[in-house]
Amino acid sequence: MKYVEQVKSVVLFLLIFLSLTLTFTIWNFTPSYDKIESSPAVDVSIGEKKTIKQVVRPIKMLYQEDETVKGTTKKDEIDLFTNSMEQWEIREVTRIAENASPKTLSSYMHEKNRFVLYYPGNIPFPVFDALVDITDSAIPEASFDRIAIEWATPENAQSTIYFINTISGMVYQGRIAVNETNRFQQDILEKADEYPVYVTDEKIGKLPIYVPEEKTTQVIYPYLLEEITPESFRSALFESTSNIESSGDLANKKYTDDTGAIMRLDEAQKSMSFVQPAAETSDPSIPSELIFNTVDFINDHGGWTNDYRYFGLAPLNQQVSYRLFLDNLPVFSSTASAELEVRWGMRDGQEQVFRYVRPYYVLESTAQTETTELEPGTEALAAISELEKEQLANVTEIIPGYELVQTDGKLITFLPAWYYQIDGTWKKLSQDAAGGGNLGLE
Repeated sequence: MKYVEQVKSVVLFLLIFLSLTLTFTIWNFTPSYDKIESSPAVDVSIGEKKTIKQVVRPIKMLYQEDETVKGTTKKDEIDLFTNSMEQWEIREVTRIAENASPKTLSSYMHEKNRFVLYYPGNIPFPVFDALVDITDSAIPEASFDRIAIEWATPENAQSTIYFINTISGMVYQGRIAVNETNRFQQDILEKADEYPVYVTDEKIGKLPIYVPEEKTTQVIYPYLLEEITPESFRSALFESTSNIESSGDLANKKYTDDTGAIMRLDEAQKSMSFVQPAAETSDPSIPSELIFNTVDFINDHGGWTNDYRYFGLAPLNQQVSYRLFLDNLPVFSSTASAELEVRWGMRDGQEQVFRYVRPYYVLESTAQTETTELEPGTEALAAISELEKEQLANVTEIIPGYELVQTDGKLITFLPAWYYQIDGTWKKLSQDAAGGGNLGLE
């Protein structure tokens, strides 16, 4: 028994030593991990990205040197003008009229020595500043849908630009440097004199509406129907593809996720809709930010799969539309989707898309094309003049365009036609085959 205490002491010492050893080992232990390779970012672009310049474009241009008005809707001729504008510096932008009468607005646009650019929707000044340099330190948020340029002459050495809102009657004026307009005259004026003659009917519209006097040759385009896969949209639009459920048949497919987002496909209209209910808001939007944000959103997934262009906005609803164009003319259809509609919203304090509706077809492979003659603008004016007097005043534009028709399951065709805008709605002028092809109201 006399060694019991000594044994206890030795055991206790060993336990203490072992404990210290294990503690030291734990403190200094470095585990060996296998290196985990990060997954490469997935490219979800379904088409092209575009700049503001490619998306926000005039729909028509008029030129008036004397009493004769000439005009064009051709892309290369309008591009020549807008490319020249990019070299300008616009200064001293000032509001000179508010709630101006139609007669006053017309005096800014339809006098001698004028070019007029027509836009299909209101353009906020900050968006225009992204296209042409406005040198002023403060740029207004006001919007306009037409630009009139009064170029310098021996009698008037200063070139002036007018920004006109035909809805509100607001007019802004700016100055253009003389050295820049000298080059503009050399590059533009001689070619503009070759534009076709445009005419108007003073009974139609509150402002003069000009159309080409003669027939124009247009192309009929048949395209083989090619579609973007639902998987491409699903990967591009949903926050995560791991919790998506699908339902419905091939004609009306539906996808949902755990955030409440919904994507639907409509085979009849060849359209896709994507909605995030949590992002719905009743707050209005700043117009320029609405255009910048929606262009960025479409760029994020490369959504410019065809030639879509800015066509109008509704700031109170936070909605912007980008319409399909073909040969520089807008496309309309009653049987298929022909525009991108983006309604902006906000969720958890972050701005994002609320509703997005668009076509899911792409125009790549064309079948055999053919040419046809579109009726002269004088016939379009004559047809529209048959409207009631009260309705005539509400017509705001008359333009050639394309009608998209689905001819069979694998072919869509674009047919040239005349369209007019009344009370904010675009309508087609029909051809009365029994009457020798004369235009009439639908």
